[in-house]
Amino acid sequence: MLLAAALAFAAPVSGYVDLHIHLAAHLTVPVYGAGPERPAPADLTNEHGLRAQLFLDQLEAPGPAVLVSLAYANPFTTVFESKASMEARIERQLVFVEGFCARHADRFGLARTPEEARAIVASGRKAIVHGIEGATLLLDGPEDAQRWADRGVAVITPIHLADNEFGGAWCQSGSLAWLNLPGCRRERADPAAHGLTPAGRAAVEALVAAGVVVDLAHMSHASFAEATAILRDRGAAPVYTHATSFAVSDDPTAMRDDELLTVEALGGLVGITANPDHLRPRPEIVRPSGDCPGSVDDLKRHWDHMVGVLGGGPLGWGSDFQGGIDHLRPEFGPRGCASAPVGVERGFAVEGLAHADLVDPMFAALAEAGADRAPLDASAERFLSLWARDRAIAGR
Repeated sequence: MLLAAALAFAAPVSGYVDLHIHLAAHLTVPVYGAGPERPAPADLTNEHGLRAQLFLDQLEAPGPAVLVSLAYANPFTTVFESKASMEARIERQLVFVEGFCARHADRFGLARTPEEARAIVASGRKAIVHGIEGATLLLDGPEDAQRWADRGVAVITPIHLADNEFGGAWCQSGSLAWLNLPGCRRERADPAAHGLTPAGRAAVEALVAAGVVVDLAHMSHASFAEATAILRDRGAAPVYTHATSFAVSDDPTAMRDDELLTVEALGGLVGITANPDHLRPRPEIVRPSGDCPGSVDDLKRHWDHMVGVLGGGPLGWGSDFQGGIDHLRPEFGPRGCASAPVGVERGFAVEGLAHADLVDPMFAALAEAGADRAPLDASAERFLSLWARDRAIAGR
């Protein structure tokens, strides 16, 4: 009751959330270098899948008000982990994020509760929130979910790039399909049966009971349906931290319209992502003259469709920076589709989404192209509200 009263009088946060960054990825994927506190190299481009993409000065630039930093295990080494080593790997990343916020407390603050996040944003700083992507070996029982909640983790993605003890994952295309060959066989054989395991259903229940927000990303369609049924029964709201639209792109990782509506009906939040491989439109979609493949033009198709499906409801951002992907190419210049206008040498138009301080210019370009930005700027408030709601269900 006291929490509900406090929320009723809390000033709404205006701005957007990045639901999916990997601030400490360098600790588990060494190719990302020495971490975000070293100087940014001058040669960053949008084709940066396995190069460092997060740097201090760029992170502090105008952009998301709230950043959900997801700790994770290197997906190529998960099979070699024990429970102890996995927990230690996650703990190192959480500790790094906490140290980063402490060292740069004038610009960032670690938020372990929605109320702390609101206070940080109100102070003019960016709020960083703990999350974990992929719960393999991390959720053996309710006590583990409670432990991560007590550790300040707000969001957990039970299933990552491959089927695990909790259930079925996407069957991705390309080289990443090799990470989930058994899952792909299950998906082809019987999609309806490629859902949560008993352990997966118990894990979702345990996360709700602990007040941790469930991230539905990477789940197979059957796992998604079973997880959302549990969340509906418990009154909990999920996130889907990085998504594109299946109606626009025939991609196995994209969300169907009914799934978007399910998340919205639960009071949850989806974060659109800008991986050009997942944005590529269906062959039957005719590109207008001057359209630039892989650029903000492709992002706008997904944005407009998803905003339309959601009826203008909040739609967040999920960058997946340092998640092993490339981002939007520029419209102009050597990597673009046309020569750069006279006098334009730097910025999103000629660099694409090469680094984190170009996120805000990307959304400005999206708005200039006619997209509705209001759902984006309502997303930080939606995230903080649903996080508070899920904590309240757990009595936190």
